Amino acid sequence: MSIDTNWHSKTPEALAGELGTDLFRGLHPKEAAKRLSKNGHNRLWRVKRASVLEAALRMLLDLSTLVLLVVAVIAAIFEKTTEFVSILSVVVLGGAARVALHVRTQRIFEEKARGVIPRVTVVRNSQALIHSAENLVVGDVVMLYPGDTVPGDARIISTPGVFVYENKMTDNKSLIFKNADTIVDEGGVECPIEKRDNMLYAGSTIVSGEARALIVALGGDTLAAAKFGTLTIPSGEKLKISEKMTSWSRVFGIASLAAILVITVAGAAARGGSALEVLLSAAALSAAAMSEAFPIIGAYALAAAVRKADGEDSGRAKVKNAASVGDMNNADTIVLESPIMIKAGDITLNSYFDGKRLVNVDEPGEGSSPAELLKLCYVTTGLLPQGTFSPAVAEVPREETSFGYAGIRKVFDEYFERSYESRTFENTVLVGHEPSYGAESGGLDTALICRGGNFEAIVSGVVDGVLSCCTNIRKGGKICPLTKDDVAAIRTEVDALRKRGVFTVGVARRDSPYVNMNRVSALQMCMTFEGFLALSDRPYGDALDAIRKCREGTSCRMVCFTDGSDEDRAFLEMVGFIKDGDRYITYEEMVGAERITLEPGQFAAISVGARDSAKMRREAYKKLRLGGCSAVYVSRDASDMWLMKEASVSVAVPAASKISKTIPQSIRSSSDVIVTPKSGGGVFESFRVVELAKGAFMNMRRCANYLLASNVAKLFLVLVASFTKDLTPASPVALLLWGLLIDLAVAFVSLRRDPPWNIISVDKSAHELQKGFKDFAFAIVSGTVWGLILLTIPAALSALSPEGVTSGVVMNLVFSSALFSIPVVGIEMMTNGTIFKKSKRRSGEIPLLFFACAVLAVLFALTGLSSVIGAERLTFKQFLLTLIPGAVSLISLEIYKAASKSGKSGKNKETVSSKGE
Repeated sequence: MSIDTNWHSKTPEALAGELGTDLFRGLHPKEAAKRLSKNGHNRLWRVKRASVLEAALRMLLDLSTLVLLVVAVIAAIFEKTTEFVSILSVVVLGGAARVALHVRTQRIFEEKARGVIPRVTVVRNSQALIHSAENLVVGDVVMLYPGDTVPGDARIISTPGVFVYENKMTDNKSLIFKNADTIVDEGGVECPIEKRDNMLYAGSTIVSGEARALIVALGGDTLAAAKFGTLTIPSGEKLKISEKMTSWSRVFGIASLAAILVITVAGAAARGGSALEVLLSAAALSAAAMSEAFPIIGAYALAAAVRKADGEDSGRAKVKNAASVGDMNNADTIVLESPIMIKAGDITLNSYFDGKRLVNVDEPGEGSSPAELLKLCYVTTGLLPQGTFSPAVAEVPREETSFGYAGIRKVFDEYFERSYESRTFENTVLVGHEPSYGAESGGLDTALICRGGNFEAIVSGVVDGVLSCCTNIRKGGKICPLTKDDVAAIRTEVDALRKRGVFTVGVARRDSPYVNMNRVSALQMCMTFEGFLALSDRPYGDALDAIRKCREGTSCRMVCFTDGSDEDRAFLEMVGFIKDGDRYITYEEMVGAERITLEPGQFAAISVGARDSAKMRREAYKKLRLGGCSAVYVSRDASDMWLMKEASVSVAVPAASKISKTIPQSIRSSSDVIVTPKSGGGVFESFRVVELAKGAFMNMRRCANYLLASNVAKLFLVLVASFTKDLTPASPVALLLWGLLIDLAVAFVSLRRDPPWNIISVDKSAHELQKGFKDFAFAIVSGTVWGLILLTIPAALSALSPEGVTSGVVMNLVFSSALFSIPVVGIEMMTNGTIFKKSKRRSGEIPLLFFACAVLAVLFALTGLSSVIGAERLTFKQFLLTLIPGAVSLISLEIYKAASKSGKSGKNKETVSSKGE
């Protein structure tokens, strides 16, 4: 449906008539479906899809593929038909597997990237529904809230005023105030786009205020499409880690080519004849090293971690930016928006002030029950403290606890606006409610209730604010004038509680001459002060567990921003956030410092004040970055969208309200990870995502170590065999087939392992990819020693019975030993602790791999499978000899790990001792 673009100069009613919609009821779902079918989806946002053809072309240009093709051509020239067909088959089948794995990996990343596409509240036939921006049609009426991304060009229908950040869609560089007023073009000159204050443009962000708007353009018809074209959402097509692994793999591939030349020349010189067999074996071995396939396997490891983060175990965490997995691995600091992130939302009643004195809830003896205060506070704010009190409290309806709450400023009206139900309390009915953030309410939760036909007004909130509404105070059964001494006594009690980390909720009430909430300011006058509740927050158990994980290591820092209140500081000390050696940085210290430097393992609480806290959090974060911290920032505040864009990695979690589980679109689009926790404040789940990222890199490091050790050992075997005239090396077919199969199996098991439970505090060097020769030294030495061990059997047999054992039997012994030893070395390199002790650190797939490879070795040794390399079948006694290299490798590496662990423990003890001194 096409109309002209002067939407700003038309009244909403006129536009609605042209678009065939209703400004209040919206489109009927059937009409919307009809328009969607005719005009198509809103494709302004697009996730780039991986190309199968592009992946295939990249695979053909890989160094290992080119080497195999050259070897196949050489085999064809010299009429080695079996080798030619086998190598060509490996190129085709292996290439197809790599392409399929690459495309599968990219599909996982693309699926997560789609989480960036905006979602918006749409009015369809008077019902408010949440839809993806892709499913909108021209003529839809949408409701836009703070944090929402505008899904298409829209004309504002109604709003008291809304501030918008236009994200370079126009030349307006600052926040723009928008309204619903019709703009009249003066003198026939069309109003510039930048001054159309009643228009919202696709891709803009609602910063504050709410608006109802009519969609007038979508997809290619929007201003954003005209300026930028389709807004492409990056997925995982350009991962820094893949580029790094590709560079590393090429170096390894070139080294393998050099080894081919050395082995070929050495073999020709030693044998005194043709070196074709040696060349084919060495070249096949180089290609079997999978150096070029490693980046694809590594990318799949990241994809597996991303997919795992979206599972139930991690609380439904969506990693929508695949590249951020690498940044999470490198992050050494976790920053929380505020202490509320680790508060359980369960509030405990410690004591109450009944007008005369402060009474502990568990205090025996006389004293009025807190039940009446609890009732009034509950009906006003939805606040229902946990715990057991006097029998009178049993009257509180327990089913109401399902609404939940996480602090004084409960967004209680969310439930009423969406369900249109009244909250009843015995014979009390809630008539109206003005939440604490309403300007007219003066910062107090105000409720109007009806009891048996009589109306009564109640206010709850900060004690000072409640006292300012009161002229009387209830003392026992009497109502007395509120004196200065009463006010001073109450404030003294409140201040003392605040220093202990306890917050208070004052309650007051009065009879109401009004039957609605239209005159809130009048209702809040001449009230009677009923008392206050002294409450304290409980920390989430899983959040404390996550903090303890950080405490156990020395490489992870943790920071929590706070407004500097006594309650926050006391709470952080209570949960063990701040201990000896940690830092509490005051607001003055933070403002005056050029940078904030934290020691590894140190925890810090940084006060950013209560005024303009979002801006001050950004300032503090910049100073942390200048101090050398690479941080994961966990937030739920829409005003933090700018900080989240600056952060190394940003994690968005829902607001604390258990009623509303939505995440503002602004932090959804600005974040790298979106966490919807099953329980808790999102800290545990956020930590879990970081753990998965670090674990993926640790697995890749182990995989690289194993592949290098495995191929060095096999290269060593071929090199030695090339010098021995009587020992024919294994054919290229065997090296390609068995080497690729087993190495792939071990690599995949390694890359799917769960991270150690305290990986978040493991030293960075353990989960960084190798950078230099020093990082590869252990794998190279292990591979060389392993190769020597494998050669001990044929050497011993040759010495003991030089005429009784044929070269075929010797080669079969060596090859069977390799089959059994490869997984042993792989398992050792991918396991932190001993494999003989059951531990969380050992994957359940490792024993299965061990068993499968052992069976494979037995079948190879005792059945006709040995004919693959043209060797002779082994006897049972001979087969037992093939187990020796694996057993020696296992014992040697176990001893090495035990010695390394002992050395680290001693070093840690020295560190602790020096700190203690």
